[in-house]
Amino acid sequence: MRAKTVALASTLAGAAVALRYAKNALTTVQFINIPLAMAYLAAWLAGPWAGAAVAALSYLVSDLLVMPGPWTPVDAALGAAAALVFGLAAGRLRGRVELGVLAYLATFLYDVLSSSLLYMLFGLGPGAAFAVGLAGLFLPVMGGGLVGVGPMTEAATALLAVGLIEAFERRGVALWRRRL
Repeated sequence: MRAKTVALASTLAGAAVALRYAKNALTTVQFINIPLAMAYLAAWLAGPWAGAAVAALSYLVSDLLVMPGPWTPVDAALGAAAALVFGLAAGRLRGRVELGVLAYLATFLYDVLSSSLLYMLFGLGPGAAFAVGLAGLFLPVMGGGLVGVGPMTEAATALLAVGLIEAFERRGVALWRRRL
């Protein structure tokens, strides 16, 4: 990685950690996935591998500050995969609506898979874990208390990511590509 790419990825990972920590000081309910939004921004500005690095670092470091557990490596790996896919697919898109849909879908898949894997760690079989993980995005399951928090989180994350991408591009910050 070039020095500018490392600097950008480090800055965005640090911002994601600080913002996630501050959000958790106010509420543990996730209405926005800050590490993924920052990782999508990094993937857009500096390439898919920079996005993957931001996601992995953001989850690992912020979980150490907030509450580490068996989900920490799972979230880091899945976040890196989502950012990598976002970065690879985003180059083929033509506008911010398509970019927002991509961010929404990548975050949705991340949410379903991370929930499913966590439920498997706690003893559910793969089919039941996937069903509970998917249902949990829409309905309160396994101790949850909110309805529809999944789609709301995906939408807020996608809107933040696209808004940040547009703001950075208006200022001419793009190390890898400029397409919007």
